[in-house]
Amino acid sequence: MKKILTKIRENKLLTIVIVVGAILRFYNLDFQSVWLDEIHTLNEANPNLTFIEVYESVFQGEQMPPLYFYIIYVLFKVFGYVPIVMRIFSAIIGVFSIYGIYLLGREMYSKKAGIIAALLLCINYFHILHSQEGRPYAFFALFTILSFYWLIRLLKDFSKRTIIYYSLFTALMLYGHYFGLFTFFSQYIIILFIFLISNKNERIQLFKQTFFSSLIVLILFLPALPRLFSISKITDFWIPKPTNETITLIFKEFFGYSEILVSLITISVIWYFISLYNRTTKISFTKKDLMNDRITFSFITLLIWFTIVIISPLIRSYLSVPMLLTRYFITLLPAIILLIAIGIASLKNKVIAYSFCLVLFLFSIVDLVVVKQFYTTIYKSQFREVTNFIKEKNKTNRPVVSSIGVYMPYFFSEKTEIINKNLDEFVTEMQADSSKIREFWYVDGHGKDYTTNEKTLDFLTKNFYVEDNFDQVSAWTKHFVSVKKFSSKVDLSKYTKINEINGNEITSNIEFFENNAGKLKMTGWAIFENQPSITTKTEIILIDLKTKVASKMRTQKVFRPDITIAFKNEYDLESAGFSAEISLSDLKPGTYKLALLLIDITTNKEGLKLTDREIVIN
Repeated sequence: MKKILTKIRENKLLTIVIVVGAILRFYNLDFQSVWLDEIHTLNEANPNLTFIEVYESVFQGEQMPPLYFYIIYVLFKVFGYVPIVMRIFSAIIGVFSIYGIYLLGREMYSKKAGIIAALLLCINYFHILHSQEGRPYAFFALFTILSFYWLIRLLKDFSKRTIIYYSLFTALMLYGHYFGLFTFFSQYIIILFIFLISNKNERIQLFKQTFFSSLIVLILFLPALPRLFSISKITDFWIPKPTNETITLIFKEFFGYSEILVSLITISVIWYFISLYNRTTKISFTKKDLMNDRITFSFITLLIWFTIVIISPLIRSYLSVPMLLTRYFITLLPAIILLIAIGIASLKNKVIAYSFCLVLFLFSIVDLVVVKQFYTTIYKSQFREVTNFIKEKNKTNRPVVSSIGVYMPYFFSEKTEIINKNLDEFVTEMQADSSKIREFWYVDGHGKDYTTNEKTLDFLTKNFYVEDNFDQVSAWTKHFVSVKKFSSKVDLSKYTKINEINGNEITSNIEFFENNAGKLKMTGWAIFENQPSITTKTEIILIDLKTKVASKMRTQKVFRPDITIAFKNEYDLESAGFSAEISLSDLKPGTYKLALLLIDITTNKEGLKLTDREIVIN
C-alpha cells in the first residue's frame, strides 16, 4: 500500500489523468439502452447456459474468440445478469488502458510522451465510447497496448520474464478479436527488422525468444482456432465494400469527426515528422544504436504497425470479404495516440507543448460534452425502453413478434411467447390459416422502420387496430388488437357542457387534420397540466352537436420527445402525441366537431375538450 501511495505522489499528473479518465468512462454508464451487439453479449454470456453451451453460442453468434464472453459469463454469475455488469468491466478495462499507454509511451520514447499519450487516450471519444459498451473492443485495445509494451521490453531484455509476459498479453490481444492477428503479424515484421540489424549472438537470442513466445501464444490460443478456421471460410458478410474514403473516415471517427480535433492532431503529426527529420544523430542500423535512437525506433515501430494493420485487411476486403469496420481498428488507436504524443513531447519549448495539450483537452471535452452531448443524448437503440413498455402494458401476455426475435428473450420472461418473424411473414401465416389470427405486439428497430406490403396493410386494417404505439430511438413497438373489440360508440352523458372543457385542464394542439379518399386522419398532442403523460389515455371523438351522438376514432399514442423540450417541463411529456383515423362511411350525415377525451389511470383525472376543427358529411 505504501508503494502505491508513493507512486501516486511521484506521478501526480498521471494520477489526475487516470481519475479524469475514470470519471469520463463511468459517468452515466447505464444511461443508454443496450443495442443489438450488446444484446449479443447478453445472449452469448447468459449465466443460465452451461460452459459448453456458451462456447457453442459464441461459435454460432459471433465472429470473435470466446474468452471475453466467458469472463462476462462468470461476472454475470457473481454479480447478476444485468447490462451494467458488463459495462463496468469495459469501463475498468478502459481505465487500465490509460495507464497501459503511459507505460508504452514511456518505454517507446519518454515519460513525458507516456503522460501525454495517457491524456490523449483519457479524453478520446472513440475509446470512451467503447469503454461504456458491453463488447470486447476495450479489452482488445488494452491488450494490444500491453502486448506492444512487452514486445519492446522483449527486444531490450533477453529474459524469461519478458517472454512470459509478452506471450500472455499477446494471447489476450488475440482473444480480444481475430483482427489482432494483423497486429500480431506487424509485431513479427518488427522483430524481423530488428533481427536483420542484430549481430550473430543477438540474432540467436532473438530467434529463441521469438520461437518460445510463439509456441506459448499458439498453445494459449488453441481453443479459439476452430472458430478462426470457420470464419476464414466466410465468403459473404454484412460489412459494405470499401471505398476510396473508407480509411480516411475510420481515422476521423477515432476523433468523433471533429474537424477542429482532426486539424490539431494533423499539426502534432507534422511536428513528429519535423522532429524525426531534425534529429541530430546519424541513423545507424545496429540494434543497440536503434534502441537508443528513440525517435527513429518509434518511427519504424509505428510505421510497421500502421502499414500491416491497414494494408492486410484492406487487401482482403477487396479480394475476398469486406472487413473494414472502425471498431475493429481500435487495435490501431494506440499507435495513433503515440504518434501524436511523441510529436508533442518532441517539442523543445515546454510552454508550447503543455499549451497544445491543454487546447486538445479543452476541445475534446467541449466536443464530447457540449457538441455531441455524449452523456445526455440517446444514440443507441432503445430496446430497453420499448420492451419495458410492452411488459407494463402486456397484462394478458400476448405474443411478441419481431424480425429480430432471437434478441428478445433477454428482456422477457419464459411465459412470453416470442415469434421470430417479420410482420409480413407473420401476417401471411394468419392469412393462410384464419385460426391463427390473434392479437399481438410487434417490435422492431436497429434501422428497420414500420414498412409492410399492401396485402399485409389491408389485412391489418380489416382485422386489427393499433391500441398502443411506442416509438423510441431506433426501436419501436405496436400493439395490434382485434378490430372486433373496437367500438366507435362513446358515452358522453357525464359531460354536461360539451361546448367547453369539462373536468381537468387540457393543453393540446391538432397539427394535421385531413379528409382524403373517404378517410379522416389527424395527428397532434394533448396533456393534462402538471403531470407526466405516460399514464394518460387519449381518445379522439367526433361529436354531432345536433344529435349529441359521439363517435370514437381509432387512436394510437405517438412518441413525442419534442413536447417535453418545447414546454421545458419538469414532467415527462413524451407520450403526449397521438394519431387517429376514421372512415367517413361509418358516420351519418351531419356536422361533427372534433373533441379530445383524456383519462389518466393513475391520477384519475378526466377531461373532455372541444376543438375548433369540424367536418361536414352530406
